[in-house]
Amino acid sequence: MTFTNEVISVCEHAFWVLKTKDLKFRPMRRIKPIKKGRSFVIGRTNLRTGLITIDVLTPKQRKPKKISSILRTLCHEVAHHQKPPYRQLFRFRWINRQHYPRFYKQVSKNIDKLKADAKLLKYFD
Repeated sequence: MTFTNEVISVCEHAFWVLKTKDLKFRPMRRIKPIKKGRSFVIGRTNLRTGLITIDVLTPKQRKPKKISSILRTLCHEVAHHQKPPYRQLFRFRWINRQHYPRFYKQVSKNIDKLKADAKLLKYFD
């Protein structure tokens, strides 16, 4: 089994543990390494289609990441669907709240749920 196939199967099981059946996972298809001083995207989600895309390789060396870091990123992206962003009036301007305290509590809850699963616990050691 290749690394990408293993990551896909682990993430599908993580969706089952988090009870989010309508979401889909796809590894990011980035080929070139990231140059120094550039920002990069670790993961992204589409709230309409439910597609979560995560970079499974390290940005500079393009080596496989630890599965625990991929699962933590997955928990963050799933939390965007569980606690969606909202608009708020802040200092007389409308802002979009994407990351806020209740959101990060949801991320922590998701990570704890994955650690409680017997099949996924071995990746967090």
